[in-house]
Amino acid sequence: MNADPDRRQIFRSCLYVPGHHPDRITRAYDTGTDAVILDLEDAVPPPEKPRAREIVAEAVTSAAVKPTYVRVNPVSSGLWEDDIRAVAGAGLAGLRVAKVSSPEEVRLVAGLLDDLGHPGRIHVLIESAEALERAYELATASERVTMIGLGESDLRADLNTTNEGPTMDSARARVIVAARAAGLPNPIQSVYAEPRDLRGLRVTSRHGRRLGFLGRMAIHPAQIPIIHEVYTPTTDEIDDALEVFAAADLAATESRSIVITARGKMVGPPALARARQVLELATALDLVAESVPATPRPTEVRND
Repeated sequence: MNADPDRRQIFRSCLYVPGHHPDRITRAYDTGTDAVILDLEDAVPPPEKPRAREIVAEAVTSAAVKPTYVRVNPVSSGLWEDDIRAVAGAGLAGLRVAKVSSPEEVRLVAGLLDDLGHPGRIHVLIESAEALERAYELATASERVTMIGLGESDLRADLNTTNEGPTMDSARARVIVAARAAGLPNPIQSVYAEPRDLRGLRVTSRHGRRLGFLGRMAIHPAQIPIIHEVYTPTTDEIDDALEVFAAADLAATESRSIVITARGKMVGPPALARARQVLELATALDLVAESVPATPRPTEVRND
C-alpha cells in the first residue's frame, strides 16, 4: 500500500502495537497491515506509560513506511497533552483519541495540534453510551476528524451487554450512520480480542462488512490476512463497479436517467454511490487505476 500521507486514508487493516515494546513496533512495519497504531493507552500498564511515550516518540521522529497513528490517553486522564507533544513527529499521520465524551475534548486535541503546527488527523473513539448518543457531534467537532469508531470492550461494559446481538449491532449501525452523515468514510470495525480464534474473526468480520464497516482493527499479525480476505473488494465486485460507472457514463452522454448493464443491474444514483465506494477502496489499495474507463459495455437504455 502507498504510504503517501496525503493519499486518501482508507484502510482495510490497522494493527495495534503496545507502545512499550520496541521490538513489536519494528516487526509491525514488516507485516501486511495497511496502517500501524502505536498504543499509549489500554495496552500499556500505568508504570510503563512514561517509557512507552519515549519509545513511541522515537518511532515517529521520521517519515514512516506505513501510515502511523498513535492512540493517546483520554483527555480525562491528564496524560493526553504530554502524549501529543511527545509524538507529534514527522512520522505521525494522526491521533486516535481514546474514550472521547464531548466535542470540546476533540477541539482541545485539535487546538493543541494547531499550536504545534502539526497536520495530524484525528480518529475519535466512542466507548460509552454518552459518547454514542453524541456520535454525529463528535464526528463534526473538527475538520481534523477523519474517522470515528467504537471501542467495543468499554462500550459493552457501559451498556451491560454481550458482544454479539441487537444492542451492539445497533451501536455499530449508529456510528456508521453518524460517520456517513458527517461526510466521513465508513468506520473500521473494532478488534476481535481472541487472536487464536481465526474462525471467529472471519465470521464476525463478514458480519461487520455486511453492516457497513470498511475494514478492521487487529491486535495480532496473524489476524491481518483474514481481515484482508474479508474486506478486500473481489475481482467480481470491482468489475461490477466499473460496469456501473461505464453505464452511468453512457446515461450521461445520451441524457438518460437510468440504464441496465449487461449483467442486468439497474444503474441509478444509489448503485453509482455504492460503486464509487468500491472503486475508492480498490484505488487506495492499487487494485485498479485512478481513472474509470469511459467506454461502457453494451447496455439496454431506458428513459424511466
